[in-house]
Amino acid sequence: METTVSKRQIYVDLKEMELSPSMQAPIVAYQDGQRKYYRYSREGFSIVDLTDDELLGLDATVNMLASFRGMPQFDWMTDIIRKLKKKYKVSENQRNILSFDSNVDLRGIDRFKELFNFIINEQPIKITYEPFGKPAFDAEIHPYYLKQYNNRWFILGYNPEYKDISVFALDRIKKVDSLNIDFIQDTIIEDPFDYFFDVIGTTIPNHGEVEKIVLKFSPKRYQYVLAKPIHHTQKTDDNTLTATIEVIPNKELEAIILGFGKDVEVLEPEHLRNEIIEIMKESCKKYGLLKNDCKSPQ
Repeated sequence: METTVSKRQIYVDLKEMELSPSMQAPIVAYQDGQRKYYRYSREGFSIVDLTDDELLGLDATVNMLASFRGMPQFDWMTDIIRKLKKKYKVSENQRNILSFDSNVDLRGIDRFKELFNFIINEQPIKITYEPFGKPAFDAEIHPYYLKQYNNRWFILGYNPEYKDISVFALDRIKKVDSLNIDFIQDTIIEDPFDYFFDVIGTTIPNHGEVEKIVLKFSPKRYQYVLAKPIHHTQKTDDNTLTATIEVIPNKELEAIILGFGKDVEVLEPEHLRNEIIEIMKESCKKYGLLKNDCKSPQ
């Protein structure tokens, strides 16, 4: 059914704009032949002008956005900041007071804006992807989401070949082409937080199951883990200096555990404990220390 607006409703709305304390619109009418027009008497007036507190918040936001400038994936911020400053007469603190952890020299980061636009425009793409140590291959992707982990960016999308979500690191993408086909809407990820709820990083192993991971820390490193939890499921025990998380084990979890070095011991599960032991044995081989259970040669 067609929706229409009566003249009476328009006049009521115009009067409301004039009398409302929150708008106080300076509306004037002028005649041009048989037609009557309405406009603001003050140039540049807008009913969406911000309060002093809102302007103060916007001022802080502009300065935060300015911190992204210089990063290739956020070069479009410059134009947005300019428009905000002009529209709302906000200033920009020339001294940078925020710093974000980012690798501006990361290979493939120049594709961020292009892939971002493909997601926004719901544009299917074909990428040429070259994994580490393996031949390059082509993949059709219906892109849904960009995720950063450990200073690397990843794009996630539906892969019709596997009928599931595939994850690709931007630094391994060699070529991107748009495809003239219908876009497949996202019915899998929907909420990225829920999708990655049970893992650390971006890798979700096939047929992986959530397991209880128990890690014992040295006293000093335990304080670090208290301040910076490994995962949002983390529970700690001050008496045993242990942290327990419930996740699907993956390579990212192993990397975090290995990053703690001698300050952590995997108590559970046994298969993960053994996996870390094997990795450490391989490391010992590289340093020639495996002659006596990873102890220095006598």
